[in-house]
Amino acid sequence: MLSGSSRQGRMLLPAAFCLLCLACAAEVGAQPAATQGWAFGLGTGAAAVSFGSGPGDGAALVGLWIGYGLNRIVTPYLGGAYADIRSRGLEAFDRLTFSHVDLGVRLHVAGRRRWVPYGDLAVTFWRASDVLRNGERTATDFASVPTLSAGGGLAVYLSESWALDLNVKAARGTLSGAALSLDAASFRLGVGLSWWP
Repeated sequence: MLSGSSRQGRMLLPAAFCLLCLACAAEVGAQPAATQGWAFGLGTGAAAVSFGSGPGDGAALVGLWIGYGLNRIVTPYLGGAYADIRSRGLEAFDRLTFSHVDLGVRLHVAGRRRWVPYGDLAVTFWRASDVLRNGERTATDFASVPTLSAGGGLAVYLSESWALDLNVKAARGTLSGAALSLDAASFRLGVGLSWWP
């Protein structure tokens, strides 16, 4: 049986290969890439969440963000994402909705080309809600104190204003609620579209 880290590694290999292929193909026709002014993004992907020393639980992820590029490098943003997690790491819970809210900044490697790598640092707030136990919803919700998330990505520009956005982000923190405190870690892998009007 594969361990959780082995499964995550095998899931990331196809995504990394696609990312490399897109980056190489996009370099063929260099053109200006917009990274200034208002920006909007929408995407999907996968999230892996672990609680304490338990195994990681994966689920599909949906997210969006809005930001403003102060210059070609620095873009502060506000973003949100959620995933419907079926819990194996907590015997007390069967399923929960795990939400992320990010207040962060993207740091682009500016240049006149169609692919733009960036780093991503954010203060992240977590919330676990819609908790199911033995198939029934409980009144328990969990929230986190602010924690730091870090990651990066690659924007592959389809035109000057539209980009295919591939990104990864990881965070570790503590969830509290109903007299319980849980150490948690999350890993997000996303793909979506960014628009710089």
